[in-house]
Amino acid sequence: MNLVESSRQLGALRAVELECFRRLGGRAARLEPASCARWAASASLAHAWRASLIEELLPVSAGLPPPEELTVLPTGTLGDELARALPEIESVPAPGVGRRDDGWQLVTELAGRLYPRLVEEYTRRLEKCSPAADGAVARTMRRAVADLESVRADGVALVSPRGQTDRTV
Repeated sequence: MNLVESSRQLGALRAVELECFRRLGGRAARLEPASCARWAASASLAHAWRASLIEELLPVSAGLPPPEELTVLPTGTLGDELARALPEIESVPAPGVGRRDDGWQLVTELAGRLYPRLVEEYTRRLEKCSPAADGAVARTMRRAVADLESVRADGVALVSPRGQTDRTV
C-alpha cells in the first residue's frame, strides 16, 4: 500500500470518529435515562481522542492531499452502520426540553453493531501495517482498538440486565 492509499484509509477512520463525536455528543443531552446520557457523552469524547490520534498520522507534505481532503466518510458497510446507528438529527433541544431519545436503544446499537464494525476496520488496517515502516500506525491502531473495546464494554455492561436497574419495564 502506498502513502496516499494508507492516508486515505486513515482519513476515512478519522472521518468516522469525528462524525461519531459530533452526532453522539449532540445527542447525549437528549438521551434518557441519565446513565445512557453519561455514557454517550463519555463515548463521544473518546471518539474525539481517537480522531486526534489518527490526525497525527496523516502526512503533511507538498504533493500530498491535505488532511481535510483525506478525512472523508467511507461508503459501504461502515458508512451504512454509522448512518443507521447515529442518524443525523435536525436540532438538539436544551436538556429537559423537547423530545427525548431512548438511550438504551442507542447504546445497544453502538455497542452491539457500530463499534464491533469499527473494531474490524481498525484491525484490518493493523493487519496491513508493515513492521518496518508502519510502527506508529500499528501502535495507534492497537490503542484505538483497546479504547474502543473499553468504551464498548462499558456500554454492554450498561445495557445488560444488571445495568438496567433504572429502566422501567
